[in-house]
Amino acid sequence: MSYDLLEGVRVVELSMYALVPSAAAVLADWGADVVKVVPVKVADPMLGNPIAGLPKKDVGVAFMWELLNRGKRCMGLDVSTEEGRQILLDLVGQADVFITNLLPGARQRFRIDPEDLAGANPVLIYGRASGHGTEGPERDAGGFDHTDFWARTGIAHAASMVAGEFIPQPGPALGDLAGGGFLAGAIAAALYRRGRTGQGSLVDVSLLSSGMWVGAPAVIASQLYDVDTIPRMSHLNLPNPLVAAYTTRDGRQLYLAGIVTEGHFENFCETIDRKDLLEDARFATGTERLAHARECIELLDEVFASRDLAEWVVMLQGLTTPWTVVQTAAEAANDPQVVANGFLAAVDGRYPLVRSPAQFDEQRPELQRAPQHGEHTEEVLLELGRSWDDIAALKAREAIS
Repeated sequence: MSYDLLEGVRVVELSMYALVPSAAAVLADWGADVVKVVPVKVADPMLGNPIAGLPKKDVGVAFMWELLNRGKRCMGLDVSTEEGRQILLDLVGQADVFITNLLPGARQRFRIDPEDLAGANPVLIYGRASGHGTEGPERDAGGFDHTDFWARTGIAHAASMVAGEFIPQPGPALGDLAGGGFLAGAIAAALYRRGRTGQGSLVDVSLLSSGMWVGAPAVIASQLYDVDTIPRMSHLNLPNPLVAAYTTRDGRQLYLAGIVTEGHFENFCETIDRKDLLEDARFATGTERLAHARECIELLDEVFASRDLAEWVVMLQGLTTPWTVVQTAAEAANDPQVVANGFLAAVDGRYPLVRSPAQFDEQRPELQRAPQHGEHTEEVLLELGRSWDDIAALKAREAIS
């Protein structure tokens, strides 16, 4: 089904790459009419940039463009021209939300800062995304999630502590998708306030602020305990044997995330067919298990290495301690729980997209394909009252595409 939570809300998006587009994609999932404004002659990077490491293979879809722009309409508009800027002002005048990730210099050049658009719409919700935040010496500089979200906030440092080398960000748009969700939620809150008070808002989210939020426990602990971060330890030095990953005979890994209670440990020993561990003085109580964590981990390494993953998956079904297989992305796509909840959806029966996380009224949002570059230019201009003769003239002057 199509969600109607934001039915009647129009969003004008002027952006590229991933942070703002992902926020607008969530708003579109929730029922907003999102009009994505793109340059006339310049393709969005998500339409053509290859993802490093993927096979050179034509899969028939620019999947990053589809992920970030599903459910939107798209118009090609040269906002550097007076005609293009006037069309943008007309769009904004009929919109509820304007959202952009253009840098301060570009916003000033195109005259699309909040004060520039206030005359067209004094109660506009203006969403602004940046790399580093709106203040400070780097406020005017661009950034990517690999730098500002992953590396700068301590997340990469923590992830790399036991690897002996820097761990790159696990994949493209990790921080963009997280920050985009935060921005979409903030815009929804601003719309709610405007509904009560009639007041517009300026909403800011940055990759740096998003990474600080995601990494908040470590950041806070570093200040309270005067440490670099919450310690990350190698396998044999973990403090709790039931919060660890163990390798099976066939080289796969199972991850346990268990609290230290007598009931859980008893159930664990019974489940793995090692009741004898309950009689071992080193593991008899939670206190002793923590005191002898290394010995317990070494013993459990041997236990889990004695069977293949398929055998363990069957044996662990009755385990009360939370556990999971360490899966690949391909396995996650086919995880029975993922499938049962419809977290992955087929668009037009042709290609998969992941739904945004929120679900309303026990119904899954229906995903629509992303538009082609400038696909809805004429449609949107007609809605703004432009005639076909106007549209032809604008095309001739390359103000639109």
